[in-house]
Amino acid sequence: MFEVKTEIKIIPDGYESTNRYFHKHVLNNYLELGVTLVGRWVNEDKTIITEIWGYLDEQHYRDFFELRKQTKHYQNSLPDKLANDKWIISKKDMIITPTGDYKVDLHIVSTNVLIQNNQGEVLLVRSLHRSDTLEMPGGRLDKDEDMITGAIREVKEETGLDVEIKGLLYSSHNKTSGVVNFTFLGEVVGGTLQNREGETTDVGYYAITKDNISQYVHRKVSEDRILKALEMKMQKFDLYENNPFKIITSFQ
Repeated sequence: MFEVKTEIKIIPDGYESTNRYFHKHVLNNYLELGVTLVGRWVNEDKTIITEIWGYLDEQHYRDFFELRKQTKHYQNSLPDKLANDKWIISKKDMIITPTGDYKVDLHIVSTNVLIQNNQGEVLLVRSLHRSDTLEMPGGRLDKDEDMITGAIREVKEETGLDVEIKGLLYSSHNKTSGVVNFTFLGEVVGGTLQNREGETTDVGYYAITKDNISQYVHRKVSEDRILKALEMKMQKFDLYENNPFKIITSFQ
């Protein structure tokens, strides 16, 4: 994203009029042409408005103002624009560049994997980050990582086991935290079960039932997730890519 900071100085008492003009005409006009509003602020005495706009690239920014003049939005705004301009003292654009990637995702995608041994016991781990409870191995996806790869990686990192993903058992969305979770069914194909330094302090199989799960799992979300997964109700899941469209993995 190519970001530009716009600073608008207005005369006292002009804020309400300029703000009204912005929401009636300017915002929709910019959005129509593919520009993103990162944020808009006003100072304490409401004489300086600061906007940060995101363009597709520098050329998009350079072409924008001529393109804008050709839109119906802009042409319809001209009578109001003449009245609005009387409030504006100055307007200045500044191209800005981020000093780092500080973006917090609106939604966080995480995975868990249900793994059972031949006796039907469930593989649980005690994470260093949630040492108050046992839970299924899993965690948050890395950047640009697909869910299957992420699920396999998390199991390896937390238990030492290599697994193959066999299907999707359960999915949930925590509206409070923004976490979207997918619980997969896994089958062990290699590796050695062991605690993993920096990840887990307890890994092992447990004979989990609805009646005894609270002895091992002390967080309601993890308890519910395990019990739902143990119902073994397979869900449809497709991992695909575009351009061209291609199904990479599909579970029925």
